[in-house]
Amino acid sequence: MLPVPKTAGLASDQISGTVCVWCEKAPEVALGPRVSVIGDILCRWWPRACKPCAGREAARVHGIHITTCARCTHREYCPDSRALVDLASTRPYGSGAMAAW
Repeated sequence: MLPVPKTAGLASDQISGTVCVWCEKAPEVALGPRVSVIGDILCRWWPRACKPCAGREAARVHGIHITTCARCTHREYCPDSRALVDLASTRPYGSGAMAAW
């Protein structure tokens, strides 16, 4: 699961999944159900993201992951690493962290 912003700083459209959780553009990627405290009540919510934001966040998390995962530091690349690379590849090639791969 990709980390998402805290619900306290999000608009209701971002919490409901009708817009990207990061930039408020049209969402294309479901990020999976989450459980958070929203208005003093524990709630389940379903964040979504546009492809560029999901790709950017996946590339960021992958950069952290490969430095801490025992399999990935030995270049075996675990399923989590491959999933992050697949999600990050939804970004246009040649931009940001994708260019380093």
